[in-house]
Amino acid sequence: MKKQEIDSLPLTTEYFGLLVEELQDAFKNKHALSQLPKSMQFYGYGNYDPEKPNLKSDLERIGSDFINGKYLYDKVRDYQKGKPIIKLNNYYKSVVLLYLGYENVEAFLDENRLEGLKEKRQVALLYNEIANKTHYYLNYYFGEDNVILKGESVISNNWKKIKHTYYYPQEDGTYKEHFNFGNISRREDTIHIVTKTLLDGKLVDGASEIYYIGHSDPSNVNYLIGTYCTFDIYTNTVAGQTILEKCESKEDMETRSKSPNIPPYIAMEIRNKRIVNRSIVPKHHLEISDASPYSSIYESMAGTYELSFKFPDGFVEKLRFKILATNYKIVPLTENVYFEKDSLDLLNKGSVVHFGFDFAGIIAFDHVDIYFKTYYLKEDSETHDGVFSGIDNENRLVKGEVAIIYSPMTTKELK
Repeated sequence: MKKQEIDSLPLTTEYFGLLVEELQDAFKNKHALSQLPKSMQFYGYGNYDPEKPNLKSDLERIGSDFINGKYLYDKVRDYQKGKPIIKLNNYYKSVVLLYLGYENVEAFLDENRLEGLKEKRQVALLYNEIANKTHYYLNYYFGEDNVILKGESVISNNWKKIKHTYYYPQEDGTYKEHFNFGNISRREDTIHIVTKTLLDGKLVDGASEIYYIGHSDPSNVNYLIGTYCTFDIYTNTVAGQTILEKCESKEDMETRSKSPNIPPYIAMEIRNKRIVNRSIVPKHHLEISDASPYSSIYESMAGTYELSFKFPDGFVEKLRFKILATNYKIVPLTENVYFEKDSLDLLNKGSVVHFGFDFAGIIAFDHVDIYFKTYYLKEDSETHDGVFSGIDNENRLVKGEVAIIYSPMTTKELK
């Protein structure tokens, strides 16, 4: 079975001693000191002076969480007392390695080779032979600049840890990489992921993700479909859909992640599945978005509609529905007709109304899009025409004119 890295950082006494020596040297170099301050000041606990150099403050500048200065001091005391194995928790491990300039534990070991038996004991501590295998996924999402992007997602430690590597294609053919490191927790039939990312040499909060996984063993799941909420590379707050696709191996994942091709079964699902919030704080409701100035027109759309669709062969289909003034829900009024999906938009600076419907029930359409001018919404308007295009219930493409009778909500209905 392949070796898998465990969560904390267990070190033999020899390697812990090397780690402490490097920390001390890095601290002196960083602050241009010829010798270390006393232990309390160096580690940052008790009656230390936070305005003077201390390791606690240095590590807190790298991470986003509180650092207990006495934690490392206690570990050093265990080492000095002859304890054979010293363990650092996962967070302390991350910030200490970053402070020393190491990307991971392996890089630290590569730079600090000891004679055979000592190194073998350390490697045996770092890896768990019976841990569940690592799982490799491609991560697809609709990203910056309105293109579908993908990256690598590695799940390990019995579905407790995840590492995302996102790739952003550059004009010269290279890729810019962005990393997220996360913890996974399972709740009923979903998994929740909270990540941190490395920004300017500091671990900061990254994304929040939720995936539906059902009640099966996650190791047997080939596709995970979920949502994310994060900041994009332009510092906008964004949310959207993401799909993880399982790969056969690490090599398979790495090869496919660099390919420009997006599978059609992925593209058709996540294209345009993205919400981008502008980085503004509106002072007035008309500043919420570019469409906000037309909210009074949107408000006037509450009412009852009777639509007569004129087919080229002379057939006429009718549809009645209303838009509630309370929450703008669209409610069908035609008997035996149900809206499986509906949409309502104002186009062209509020001058055109667009309705979109997917139908179930007894009606000539499966889907239809309707367009008409918003000045038809005036109270003195009578029957007016718009246009429609859609798919009838025999799967034919149809188009034509639609006559619209609009009745605004009465004062009694508005109450």
